[in-house]
Amino acid sequence: MLKFLVFVLALPLVQAQVPDLNPNAPKPGTPAPELSFTQLLQAPAGTKADWPSLRGKVVVLEFWATWCAPCVAEIPVVNALIAASDPAKVRFISVDDEDPAYVEPFLMKHPIAGWIGIDRSGKLFDRFGVNARPTTMVIDPQGRVVSTTVRPEQLKPDQLAALAEGKPVVLGGPADKELEGMYNAAMTQALAFHQPGALFEISLTRGDTKSDTHILMAGGRTDITNAPLPLLLGTATGMPESRISSTGTLPDVKYSLSLETPGADPRRLAQAIELAIASVAHVDIRHSTATEDVYVLTAKPKALAQQAQASGTGFALYNAQAQTLRCLNATSDQLAGALETALGRAVINDSGFAGKLNASLKIVMNDAASAREALAALGFVLAEGKRPVERVIITPLSAPAAK
Repeated sequence: MLKFLVFVLALPLVQAQVPDLNPNAPKPGTPAPELSFTQLLQAPAGTKADWPSLRGKVVVLEFWATWCAPCVAEIPVVNALIAASDPAKVRFISVDDEDPAYVEPFLMKHPIAGWIGIDRSGKLFDRFGVNARPTTMVIDPQGRVVSTTVRPEQLKPDQLAALAEGKPVVLGGPADKELEGMYNAAMTQALAFHQPGALFEISLTRGDTKSDTHILMAGGRTDITNAPLPLLLGTATGMPESRISSTGTLPDVKYSLSLETPGADPRRLAQAIELAIASVAHVDIRHSTATEDVYVLTAKPKALAQQAQASGTGFALYNAQAQTLRCLNATSDQLAGALETALGRAVINDSGFAGKLNASLKIVMNDAASAREALAALGFVLAEGKRPVERVIITPLSAPAAK
């Protein structure tokens, strides 16, 4: 299962989370959802971490994971805030859903000063509407939500202290320069490869079949962890997973792929990735092209006139359960790919839109009418047509005999 898809924007990255990309988050001023943990690390024995026990304190929840590079980069920022805050007035809790067997060794190398709340059920992430990490939420002393979008670099200790005293406070604002520097330095280190200076690197290993898939992209680097073959191949090569099929039963194996390929030609890179996957997974990968019924994405003058350039890599992702397509600094190609997932038919991007998109679109799965309505608000048009479509077929081969 692909649990979280995380894309990292190019450095420097210190900005508020886009509010409309998290529609399921609790609204400011409303009571915070129930807080419960299966285990609480780094807290005094017998400590409870629920709203009755925390009443009277400002609570800063940082939803994170050990595998998330931006989360790791936030650690020195959060630690600095904890050191500058009064523990009698402000409580920091880092919320994770991983096995403590992974978390505790990680904390030995990357200490976090606050409490670590483990929720193995993952229900807390659902209750708080968290669909990307890191996400920071601030709760007031009465257990009401204050903010779901401010980043730790924007928080000020005096703001948190005033909030604890019941004073009206507007959180956020410009990032603290010192904290921003901490984050950018930590982010650079978190993204460092084991072989610094590598001009071209592909690393493919077996993953854990019982673990969720995680994806990290930043500039010329891609890390895909614990992915089944179709998702691995599609993500690494840019081929929509909906265009990948198999002629037989693929092995129940997940793989982890790391790429460092700055400036590589996309077509040649895709060929190299396919060769690596075919060799390790013992499969044959073939391409075929045929004319099919498709959707064609175009843009009205309104959309083209509002093109906005933004630095860094973005993403477009369709969540079938929430029936929501989310764009963060997404290109029109990424939008077309997410639409293809939502509609179950190839989407050809003829929009000519070269800007970046930030939006949250409600689209019913396999319902082109709802997609057209949502896209119209952005100035895009979705029409039916016929076009050549390239598809990929994976055929399992017999594994070579052991020597």
